[in-house]
Amino acid sequence: MKKRIKQVIGVIIGIIIGISTTVGATTIFNSKDITYSSDKTSKTNVKDSLDELYTNLGKCPNNKSCVDKKISEIVELGDYIRMTPTSTSYTPPGELTGCMNDANCTQNTLNPSELNLWRVIKKNEDGTVDAVSEYVSSKLVYFYGKVGYMNYVGALNTISAQYTNEKYIQRARYIGYSTQELNCSSFSSSVCYADEGYKIDLELVNIAYGNDGSCTTNCSGLKASQPGNERGDYYFVGSRWSAGTCLGGFRVNDGGTLMGNGCLVGTNDKDGRIEDRLRPIVTIRSDVHIKSGDGKNVSTAYRFE
Repeated sequence: MKKRIKQVIGVIIGIIIGISTTVGATTIFNSKDITYSSDKTSKTNVKDSLDELYTNLGKCPNNKSCVDKKISEIVELGDYIRMTPTSTSYTPPGELTGCMNDANCTQNTLNPSELNLWRVIKKNEDGTVDAVSEYVSSKLVYFYGKVGYMNYVGALNTISAQYTNEKYIQRARYIGYSTQELNCSSFSSSVCYADEGYKIDLELVNIAYGNDGSCTTNCSGLKASQPGNERGDYYFVGSRWSAGTCLGGFRVNDGGTLMGNGCLVGTNDKDGRIEDRLRPIVTIRSDVHIKSGDGKNVSTAYRFE
């Protein structure tokens, strides 16, 4: 009798597995006791094999999630992530940038939600993940004079804080910022001169894009363009720059090379203007789960919902 019961149970399990894998898997099993092998999947567990199969197909049955793992468990350097910032309109204030909407410069209004594709540049020990925007802003941001120079790094971080989504993002900062003085207390302060804080981020980005970290042989990973455009664009780097009497900020040019960015304060204490696009970095929360995608290209970028 016991032998016959075991045979019946075996037949039932076989039918369940057959239906789950051939009819469309309307039921996803959570059991770790049922196993399955197939030349179509590398997994031996029924639930995991179905997750893998549906992930490869790019869809889940009945709009259910097939991939549901913490971000730190699944992403690798260079992976693509789809995340849309919630803000759709932000105008950087003149008190930060020195651009007072007068004859010197009229500030553009940004749309943070346009930057919705990101690349993983670092996996942190606390489970969070740092990701840089794949693209740069379509609008230019202006800095002007002493105010612009003193607040340069702090202003870029303040602007970057708009490129966030509280459901997924723990914090945001500007590319090239590490430990620099955000806002100089006075123009004559020694902290208001050139620094090399940019090096950490630029090396992380270049490595994540598959290039030499020190940028000694290939810095093409730093190249970025506007959404929908393959041509490179200039963008700000969050570190101050000086050359003699010229004080300004660093930038990356359209080919991906780091360089000085004009003069906010120049010869004879003369004020000037600089303008470039933005490229922020976000830190994704450790408790965020990946719901779909494999992260390996733009069309299969990881998604959180």
